[in-house]
Amino acid sequence: MKTPGTSSNTRKGKVLRSLLLKLAHMNHRSRLFIACGAGVLVLAVVLLVVLLALPDSNGVKQANAGGLPIPAGPPKATATVPALPTPTPEPIATTAPDIAKDPTLKKGDENNKVAELQQRLMDLGYLDIDETTQKFGSATEMAVKWFQRQADMDQTGVADSATLLAIFSDDAKPYTLLEKTTGSDVDSLQRQLKALGYLNKVTGYYGTETVDAVKKFQKRNSLTVDGKTGENTLDLIYSPDAKPDPSIAAQVRSKASSEKMIAVAHKQLGKPYIGGNEGPRSFDCSGLVYYCLHQAGSNRGRYNAAGYSKVEDWKKISKMSDLKRGDLMFFWSSKKHKIGHVAIYIGNGMMIDASSKNGKVVKRSAFSNWCKDEFRWGRRPW
Repeated sequence: MKTPGTSSNTRKGKVLRSLLLKLAHMNHRSRLFIACGAGVLVLAVVLLVVLLALPDSNGVKQANAGGLPIPAGPPKATATVPALPTPTPEPIATTAPDIAKDPTLKKGDENNKVAELQQRLMDLGYLDIDETTQKFGSATEMAVKWFQRQADMDQTGVADSATLLAIFSDDAKPYTLLEKTTGSDVDSLQRQLKALGYLNKVTGYYGTETVDAVKKFQKRNSLTVDGKTGENTLDLIYSPDAKPDPSIAAQVRSKASSEKMIAVAHKQLGKPYIGGNEGPRSFDCSGLVYYCLHQAGSNRGRYNAAGYSKVEDWKKISKMSDLKRGDLMFFWSSKKHKIGHVAIYIGNGMMIDASSKNGKVVKRSAFSNWCKDEFRWGRRPW
């Protein structure tokens, strides 16, 4: 009588013996392949068990293959760290640079800070546009005085800390001529108003008569009528586009002799630069051109550099290489986006100009890096 399950066990035994016989007859490579496969299977099972034992994102362990969660224990106590106060950031200075930390800048000083001051005064319109220098001369001193006059400060010409802070402030006032002011620039304005028929005499004081004359000029030339001589009024009043009083008869313009103009310019070398002056003892850049033109036979009006650059009946010279003796050279102000300086070309790569940089009338290279960078065009007034 057969015991239950005996037949089944006999079959399993036969299968096992058959597998063992086959394994015994296998070559070395096949047995190695089977062993590796078995090892990989065992390793996979071990990794699965480890992964199931790790805590999940909810802080519990997966204890069994069925995925039933087992609590991972009470949460660990964490110390509460008090929040630190957020520091208030220091304000970033948007106005005066390091230059304003100096106690003073005054006539005779020579350093990089002077060049920064000059550039700022040029940008604001108090100093003739020119190449900056490191020397604090008479031209820079006068420009500082004019700024102090505008800012209602003592006109010392010394750029102390208060003056420097005001000059480099975002609220710094641009150059404007106002009522109750005096100076060489007031004299020049009054001479121009008289030439245009709006003023009877030059007094050197910007009083009610000057205010009225400026208002008449502004009304006649479609400007804002306020009696103040700001940038727009100045640019027009010193240009060929200025409309004179109707009582002034139109002039037939005469041209200058180029050689005589150059000869006159040479005689002015070394004379001081003073803003607004047109000779014979001192000049600004356009004042020198005006003086030399008139001495050489031209009856052209007193303009500023931008004004002379606009005279359409003078031939325009676009390239420096085409300049001839007696031509006028015009230089750009990048900050103001307009012509800001004028010089007389005397040939052989040289020019004569009233230079705010040098504080006097000088003869210098017309092809320096600054000149080549800022040259825009020339005019031939002969």
